[in-house]
Amino acid sequence: MSNIRISELGYSYFDTGVFSSLNFTLRKDKTLSIIGPSGSGKTTLLRILNGELSYDGSVLISDVEVNENNFEELRSKIAVVYDTNEFFNELVKDELRFSLENLGINPKEIKNRIEELDEFFGIKKIFNKPIEILSTNDKTLVKILSYAIYFPEYIALDDLLIFLNERTKILLLNYLNYKNIKLINVTSNIEDTLYTDYTLVLYNKINAIDGKTLDVLKEEKILKRMGLDLPFYLDLSIQLKLYGLINRTYLNKEDLVKRLWK
Repeated sequence: MSNIRISELGYSYFDTGVFSSLNFTLRKDKTLSIIGPSGSGKTTLLRILNGELSYDGSVLISDVEVNENNFEELRSKIAVVYDTNEFFNELVKDELRFSLENLGINPKEIKNRIEELDEFFGIKKIFNKPIEILSTNDKTLVKILSYAIYFPEYIALDDLLIFLNERTKILLLNYLNYKNIKLINVTSNIEDTLYTDYTLVLYNKINAIDGKTLDVLKEEKILKRMGLDLPFYLDLSIQLKLYGLINRTYLNKEDLVKRLWK
């Protein structure tokens, strides 16, 4: 049974159609990237999943219909984190505790969860610092962790991975995997789709392509017609393959260089 199922989704904004009969199913225990040209509805789809917008059709997360009547139940199913500079508290420690205290989690469990974050990220070095003085990398990490710490089934990030350095990004993905929190990654950086199992491409009010990420990225001509470039090393290896210099495609610099130097 699927964990996220979108059926015949329709949504309009001031008489402008954003979605028309959008259909998509994300299999249970899979991660997802959502990409598309500017204005294709990526953030709007997150707002629908977050229960913020009324819509036509059906949207279910773990068999719970997304609507205002199920708002509280949906908080345990999905956490949507937007690209804003808004925080609820001044200090890192208070921001990380905030959602747990509101959920009535006991202090000992809160302490345990924060200590676990420190094991992954070394969070104690910024624990007592004001959020406003943090680097963009650390500020973004704190924002994401303040939602991840209450262990939703899904965490949806609105183009936030681009603000994390490579090391922090990998640590975050490892943490989410360890806690069995599935990532939904809205991104303007097609390179970041390589971190997820599936990719959904939005275009012209519908899902233009969806499927396993590597299968989607093979649709080079369609993606480029929509103004979406392939990940650099995948694109480069496709060109080298056309010239007969290699016999397969590669996703990263290390593997491609090893092949070229054989």
